[in-house]
Amino acid sequence: SRDMRTVELLLRDRVEHLGRCGDVVNVAAGYARNYLLPRRLAIAATEENKRMLSRRTERLLVEEAAQIAEFT
Repeated sequence: SRDMRTVELLLRDRVEHLGRCGDVVNVAAGYARNYLLPRRLAIAATEENKRMLSRRTERLLVEEAAQIAEFT
């Protein structure tokens, strides 16, 4: 039988079909180990990392809102 363990990660960037920066996601351990972590798209979902990324996410949301306002 296949090992279907999941790990909880915090996304550092937008990942198609998974989530946006700052989202906490549960993914298969292999997907985390082989794709998300080596590409620095996600980090461990610790309280310290959540605080750090929440500040970064706020900045990104402000920039995103400014871009949207610019195009409308």
